Amino acid sequence: MRKVICILLVLLSFMWPGQAAASGFKMNIQVMRQDDGTTCGELWYNDKVVWRLSILTDGAKPVSGSHTATTTLIAPDIINGMFLIKIQ
Repeated sequence: MRKVICILLVLLSFMWPGQAAASGFKMNIQVMRQDDGTTCGELWYNDKVVWRLSILTDGAKPVSGSHTATTTLIAPDIINGMFLIKIQ
């Protein structure tokens, strides 16, 4: 497992050239778990949200959340005994 992590870190250092770091290229990935069990992930590029992914714990879509057009909702649900994954 350590070898795989070390290889990934070395490959990441090769993919991140000095020119990109010098030009102020900013990329950030955030993953957070909320109190209701929802897992949210965000991809930031130059201090702007490019894509937001919310994985819900059940089929209920949150009402009070401030979901924008860049938010993709994934909701697992069981209908008629079949497991479904709803992507909105």
